[in-house]
Amino acid sequence: NVKKWKMSSVRVVPVGKEVSVSTTRRVKVTHAHTVNFALYKIATQPAASSVVRPKEYFAASNELTVLSLMICWTVTLAYDYRLAWDHPARKYFGHMNPCFGWDYPPASYIAVMFAGIDIFFAMRYASLEAMRTRLLDADKKLCWSELFALTTAYLYGIAAVLWLLLWQLGPPNGDWISHLSIFSTCIICRYMCTLGNYVEQAYGNALQRKRVQPKHTVHVVVYGLITCVLPLLYFTDIVIYNAQHRTGVDPPIHWVVIQIGDLIWVACLALSNAMAVPEPPIQITRKILQFDEEFDIDEKQAMLGLRGVQGRMVGGLEMSDTSN
Repeated sequence: NVKKWKMSSVRVVPVGKEVSVSTTRRVKVTHAHTVNFALYKIATQPAASSVVRPKEYFAASNELTVLSLMICWTVTLAYDYRLAWDHPARKYFGHMNPCFGWDYPPASYIAVMFAGIDIFFAMRYASLEAMRTRLLDADKKLCWSELFALTTAYLYGIAAVLWLLLWQLGPPNGDWISHLSIFSTCIICRYMCTLGNYVEQAYGNALQRKRVQPKHTVHVVVYGLITCVLPLLYFTDIVIYNAQHRTGVDPPIHWVVIQIGDLIWVACLALSNAMAVPEPPIQITRKILQFDEEFDIDEKQAMLGLRGVQGRMVGGLEMSDTSN
């Protein structure tokens, strides 16, 4: 029995002589898009070249929120558990909302710092999603689904900035209607971002539409319903409680109903990456350009960002008079 082996060429060199060996390997892009430990992956990205999935930044945002809640609840319970148990908003809803653990100092200081970091992930995610949409736009004319995806991606970035106001309205002054309005706006913008990705694929070209499966549709529908229903339940509790002049922990809607709604929403949010329609990653290559260095570009590269709106070069670049 003879086994056939595929051998690579070997070059014999004198002992002691330095040899540089360059090996190239072919890499295949798969549909796998579930991101685990996104925070670590982003922190350890190669400097020169990397393959980036925008969803990594969305996943990192979720991981950061979970990490923030864990730390804040630990601090609150260690400092004074009554800050959460006797939370002023608990009288409206009856149950222990996850946000009760980070609304008041000292945990709120930590929460705001984490929320500030989250703005970077949200804005980076929005810019990468916009970059991919434009790279996939073959005819250079945005259709309604692509425009919708671009708009919702940037709305998510704006929502991350708006999220910081949660610690300015509500906990300090008892304005829970404004607090809930900000929270509702943020979770709706977050859902619209997920919907934008789905719509871009579902109404895109034939290859994009082929990736859409029934499970993706089910997730985006359920996620949308709970995102609309949950704020209504919260607002109903506050309005009826105040209108009927209730006192103590006496929610108009049974606390179990809202608790279940919270759990469904958290589950939908946690599944946002796994249940999203697979989208191709972006390969990003970085290189340091020295001053007075000249390099060649084609017209496509020039139009994709080296030229401004009026056709002039931007970013400290100037076009040479000679061309090859």
